[in-house]
Amino acid sequence: MKLKLVVLALGIVWASQAAADTFNQFISFGDSTLDSGWWSGALQGQCDGAPSPCTTGSTFKNTVIGNAIALGGGVVGAPVGVGLMNTQVLAGFFNLSALPVNQSGGTNYAIAGATDAATPANASTVGNGNIGNLNPNGTLPSTVQQMTNYLSSPQQGGKANSQALYIVGSGGNDVTYAVDNISGLTAKQAYLSYQASALASAIANLQANGAQHIIVNGLPGGPGTLAAYYTSSLFAALTAAGVNYIAADVNSFVQQIEANPLKYGFTAQTVMPGIVGTGTGSACVWTPPSGSTLVTGWGQWCADTTTPPSGSSNTFYAYLRSANAEQTSFWSDDQHFSAAGQMLEAEFDLSLLGVPGPIAGAGLPGLILASGGLLGWWRRRQKTV
Repeated sequence: MKLKLVVLALGIVWASQAAADTFNQFISFGDSTLDSGWWSGALQGQCDGAPSPCTTGSTFKNTVIGNAIALGGGVVGAPVGVGLMNTQVLAGFFNLSALPVNQSGGTNYAIAGATDAATPANASTVGNGNIGNLNPNGTLPSTVQQMTNYLSSPQQGGKANSQALYIVGSGGNDVTYAVDNISGLTAKQAYLSYQASALASAIANLQANGAQHIIVNGLPGGPGTLAAYYTSSLFAALTAAGVNYIAADVNSFVQQIEANPLKYGFTAQTVMPGIVGTGTGSACVWTPPSGSTLVTGWGQWCADTTTPPSGSSNTFYAYLRSANAEQTSFWSDDQHFSAAGQMLEAEFDLSLLGVPGPIAGAGLPGLILASGGLLGWWRRRQKTV
C-alpha cells in the first residue's frame, strides 16, 4: 500500500508538470461512480442548496453508512468506503481536488443514486415520477440538475470555467429504473433515449457556457444490453448536439481487466463483481439482516475493518474481505470499483486526455497502463467542426 501511494505521489508530480497550465479546477457531475463523499457531508446536514435533509431517505441506509464512517470508511472515497475515488485520483494528477460540493471548497457535484434527469411524469415517454435519485429521497438533484446548480451558483454566474476539467458519469441508475419499473424492451429503450438526450442537452449547455474539456463516461455492459443501448444513445446525442467531448468506453476498460486479471494484480475470483455474502471476491463483504432489501452497492457502507458486525441491526455495516482487499480486488461490491480499480480508471481517463500514464512501465502489475495497453485499445475523442 505504501509503495502504491508513493507511486501515486510521483504520478501526481509528473502529470502536473506535463499539464500544469491545462486545468485549474476539477469538476464532476453524476452518480456513485464519481461520488467522492456526498453522504459524509449530508449526514452532518451539509446540503449545498439541495433540499434538507439531503441524506438517502432511508433510516437503515443512513445508519449503515454512519456505522461505516465511524469505523474509518465512507469519509474519503465514498461511496467506495475505503480508499480514493477515481475522481480524487484524476484530480490529484493535476494538483487539484475533487471534494464533494457539500464540503468546503468542493467541486464534485456527483451523488450516489442520481438519475440523468428528473423526468416529468407526463413526459412523451415513460416518466420516472419526477425523481432525480433512486434513493428514497427523490429530492436529491439529478445529474442535469447538478449542472444547473453549478452554472447558477454565485461564483459562476451562468458561466462555466473554461480552464476546468469536467467529467460526467451517469446513466446506470436510469438503466436500473428501466429494468425495475418499465415493461417491454421498446418502452425501456424509449425511456433511456429520453434520459440520454436530456443529459446530452445539459452537457451541450455546459459547453455553450464555456466548458472546453469534458470527459463523458459510458456504462459497462456488452452488445445487446440496456447499458450498451444507453451508452450509444448518449454518445450519438452528444455528437448530434455538436459537443466536443472525450468518450470513455468504460465497458471496454472493464472487459480488458477482467480478461487479464493477473496482469493487473487480480485473480479470476477477485476480478469479478461481488455477490452478497462471505463467498464474494469483491473487496467488501455484505450480509444484510433478514428481510432487508439493501442488497446492492454495499461499498457505500464498507467500514475499514475485517471484523464482521454483531449485535442489533443498528450495528450493521459491510466490512473488508481481507486487510488488503481494496488493493487485491477489482470491485468493492457488485457495482463500484475497489481502490485499486478506481486508480486504474483514473489512469485510463488520464490516457484519454493524451497524457501517458505516469506509472507506465513501473513494474506494478495492478497499475501498468502503458501506451500499448489501455491507451492502445481505446482512445476516442469526439469532435465537431
